[in-house]
Amino acid sequence: MYGAKIRMIREMRGLSQENVADSLNISQSTYSLYESNKVNISAEMLEKIAGILNVSPLDIMSQQPAIINFQSNQGTQQAIGHIDTYTATNKELYTEMLASKNAEIERLQKIIEKLLGEK
Repeated sequence: MYGAKIRMIREMRGLSQENVADSLNISQSTYSLYESNKVNISAEMLEKIAGILNVSPLDIMSQQPAIINFQSNQGTQQAIGHIDTYTATNKELYTEMLASKNAEIERLQKIIEKLLGEK
């Protein structure tokens, strides 16, 4: 469910699946199942992954784009999170989220129209 976002954050951090899997004491193939959404991530595992990626679990679970802060040598921060910085995979995720949101708006509009018609 959160695999694409975890992958995006991992890639922005410059980490490989093997790096994260080693930190979790699991195999790379097991970790790959999390990023591909082939297995559900437990709350405990989500918390561990978030810790390794230096974000909060809420950053991963949120439907909003992740804001990743990087420290430069001068101590300034650069926030990454705009759609133009996403990889192709993350643009797909963003597009799917928008489509889902639009479908929900359309569904709610039909309910409102039906309720107004019953008065």
